[in-house]
Amino acid sequence: MVKRKGSKINVINAVFDEVDILFNDEDFKVALQCLIDSSPVVTQYLFVTATLPVEIYNRLVEFFPDTKVIMGPGMHHISSGLEEVLVDCSGEGTFKTPDTAFLNKKTALLKLVEESPVSKTIVFCNKIETCRKVENVLKRFDRKGTHVRILPFHAALAQETRLINMKEFTHSQPRGDSLILVCTDRASRGIDFAGVDHVVLFDFPRDPSEYVRRVGRTARGAGGKGKAFIFVVGKQVPLARKIIERNQKGHPLHEVPAAF
Repeated sequence: MVKRKGSKINVINAVFDEVDILFNDEDFKVALQCLIDSSPVVTQYLFVTATLPVEIYNRLVEFFPDTKVIMGPGMHHISSGLEEVLVDCSGEGTFKTPDTAFLNKKTALLKLVEESPVSKTIVFCNKIETCRKVENVLKRFDRKGTHVRILPFHAALAQETRLINMKEFTHSQPRGDSLILVCTDRASRGIDFAGVDHVVLFDFPRDPSEYVRRVGRTARGAGGKGKAFIFVVGKQVPLARKIIERNQKGHPLHEVPAAF
């Protein structure tokens, strides 16, 4: 609840979600400091996150030295109902380029869509440019749009278009075709999806926290099940194997801060 008294803001409670993302944003840190400076010392701050790397925890403690941490058993862990499938798209031969990597991943994606159709799939890419290329690949695969519906979701789209596509993806009921949301990490943060069957990491994420957020879009809730297909090339292959191995053993992907 917020009450204004002139130019002074009396904040009783402030709640922030996705704190690991927020503290990587310089603008947020400036805004947070302004909020702290404008609020009474008795204001309570609650920060919520599914992953908390040590460096983010340390930044949080810089702002709030008396921070109290409550950690559930799922911190830095994936759902027990999630099956991770590593797909090596390196190809054969020693001459490899980003173009050949894309072609190999394209082949793997089309094979998955054709041979294992499901109601809802999310395809994650690292760049908007890649999203557009994947969209075109899928549209050419089903030119009449009778088997798959492609819904892009990234920053290059108008907000109204993003909201329409997200609403269609989250609320549409199965009608014999497959809904495929092609997106950047914008869809891995703070959006609760229900009934997602497959997640495809078309591009390998740059950070382990992002891996957890992406694959966590499926197998949600109690008893939830789903599959995550991890497309990797070259040096990404052993890294992905290590991550999957840690997940299978129940080890967190990040080092847990000592204060926990």
